[in-house]
Amino acid sequence: MENIPNKTLLVALVEKNNTILMRKKPEGSAPYKETWYIFGCERNPTQEDSITLSNYLYENFDIKVDDIQVIGEDSEVKKDHDGIIKNFTYIDFRCKYKEGVPKKTSGIEKIEWISKDKLQDYDLVPPSLNLFKKIGYLMS
Repeated sequence: MENIPNKTLLVALVEKNNTILMRKKPEGSAPYKETWYIFGCERNPTQEDSITLSNYLYENFDIKVDDIQVIGEDSEVKKDHDGIIKNFTYIDFRCKYKEGVPKKTSGIEKIEWISKDKLQDYDLVPPSLNLFKKIGYLMS
């Protein structure tokens, strides 16, 4: 069996009241055909995951979060942005929005607070869709 490289991503489900902060990538952007997804970054093995995630959200999107709690883990094998097939592990965290005005960065068409009861109306990437189903925000 071929040795597939591993990549661990920290995924942030940022919540405020009854909404979730989500971003939309331009149509046709890799690696998924779907366009709406939540936030995530690579794990930093020299730092606590909650600190890595908090710093990523603040440094890239100008938002502060607290009450960062692990809510689960998922995995999938897919082609990464570099074209190499990898085994991805997603460590899912629920984060409480604290302050800041979310800003768009390169590769993001828009950022929106989306009501939990409207999630089914969005074109969600598979990892976000799976997480929302797993925690009961969407029906299976």
